[in-house]
Amino acid sequence: MLPDIKIAQINTFLTVAQCKNFRQAASILCRSQPAVSLAIKQLEQLLGAGLFDPDRHGELSAFGTAFLPEAKALYKHYETTLQNVISMAQGQSGSIKLGVLPSIAKTVLAQIIRAFLAQHPHVHLQVQDDNGDNLRDKVLDGRIDLAISSIWQTELDLHHTHLCADRVGIVARKGHPWMQMGNDINWMELSQQKLIRNGTTPLVDNTPAQEFLFAPMQVTNMTSLVAMLEAGAGITTLPWMAFPKDSNELAFRLIEEPPIKRQIALLQSRHHQQMPATSALECIIIETFKRRGKYLESPKQLIT
Repeated sequence: MLPDIKIAQINTFLTVAQCKNFRQAASILCRSQPAVSLAIKQLEQLLGAGLFDPDRHGELSAFGTAFLPEAKALYKHYETTLQNVISMAQGQSGSIKLGVLPSIAKTVLAQIIRAFLAQHPHVHLQVQDDNGDNLRDKVLDGRIDLAISSIWQTELDLHHTHLCADRVGIVARKGHPWMQMGNDINWMELSQQKLIRNGTTPLVDNTPAQEFLFAPMQVTNMTSLVAMLEAGAGITTLPWMAFPKDSNELAFRLIEEPPIKRQIALLQSRHHQQMPATSALECIIIETFKRRGKYLESPKQLIT
């Protein structure tokens, strides 16, 4: 069994070895000389050998000379470890895994990362974009710490913090009749259109747009979906944040009756404790959505 040596005893030894004088070392350590002498004696007893030459007060023994570099390395490791732990406790270091929807990655993620890294530059932030179902599973099994995702229903194992409500609309080429301001959407004619399903289509269930659920075409990759839409292969529904705003050929028309919303929330497991840095990121995410909420939740009726 190893002896119970205190880090203060190692520090006392290093100070005396540097000063080569017990009285001077006591002054530096703000202790009495007898207390310093007692600490050295106790350390020698624990180690099983003398650290200082008894005939030359303050001079290292042969064993003390051999022990000195080991003591320095031990104390340096203690200081480094303690600094790292304190930094981690203050949220200034560590690692965080954040999951986001692709639409979040394209809209507000840059602002979140910029604000977080400005305050926590030494935290290693990993970001994964994925669909809502996969993000949910990753949070539950601990593969990611937080997720900005859509929610279909509340779950006991997940804590949900509401961030915004993302309005749903129809997306098609600008020339499509339903993309013109003067033309109303005739839901009775929906089955006659070329419809395309995607990963967000379940949002229109039990609404006049539910015919999209039975579309013969399904495209889950966003890049491919945009290509299909731009080529005139059909029309689809998307939440406003997922609409490809850099496309010059597509338009977005808000579904007004009834308004359909995708709920965006910050997800975290109720069974996994969060590190301080993760809590700091959580606050920044919530604040970012508060500032951007009006833009995210209020698209115009027709956007080209």
